[in-house]
Amino acid sequence: MDISADRKKELSNFVQKFGLDFQDFELLNQAFVHSSYTNENNIDVMESYERLEFLGDAVLKIAISDFLFKKFPDLREGGLTKHRSWVVSDKELAVFAQRIGMADLILLGKNEENLGGREKSSILACSFEAFLGAIYLEYKQLGLKAAFDFLIDNFENDILNSKLHNYKAILQEYTQGQNHKLPVYKVLDEFGLAHNKTYVVGVYYNDVLIAQGEGKSKKDAEQFAAKLAIEFLKIEVV
Repeated sequence: MDISADRKKELSNFVQKFGLDFQDFELLNQAFVHSSYTNENNIDVMESYERLEFLGDAVLKIAISDFLFKKFPDLREGGLTKHRSWVVSDKELAVFAQRIGMADLILLGKNEENLGGREKSSILACSFEAFLGAIYLEYKQLGLKAAFDFLIDNFENDILNSKLHNYKAILQEYTQGQNHKLPVYKVLDEFGLAHNKTYVVGVYYNDVLIAQGEGKSKKDAEQFAAKLAIEFLKIEVV
């Protein structure tokens, strides 16, 4: 498929935001070509993102599996599977794609465009997976690392703070069940430059400090503190 200079610039500007450097613009462009576009423009459907989506789906699952396996050493297989299923769902991947401005890059047929295809979770998720597939191929032997770094650098908090592992909610449910008291979170310290602060938050239960966690935001530090409190209290997370 012929790619205009303007399209190349648009694609280049997009990937540069994430520290990625693509040489193969045909590969990169393919990650954003929906089959409706190839059908309406008499282009071979093999130039749509479908094959890259197949590859990217596998890259996504191994990257997320590796991250969760190492991040949650005490979580059983069932819990890891549930967490991964939530992260790789079309709904969540569509949120990822929207947040980084991927929707504007997708090439759709006019009919699909009129039907609101640019906002469909299925299309956004598939293009996101195809983009991961393109990263994997572009970076060759380092492809899996490049895809992993892209995911974690941009979506680590989303991956950690899934609905299945809202540690603050789990801890609160436990403490309320014990004596109807709520855990209390307090900022104990903060350090670093104004644009890159790290917060230290302590979580108190029965007026006793039971754990403290660090994070780049107060919310992240609270979640990490709650996770450590859960471990301290030996609360089973399923």
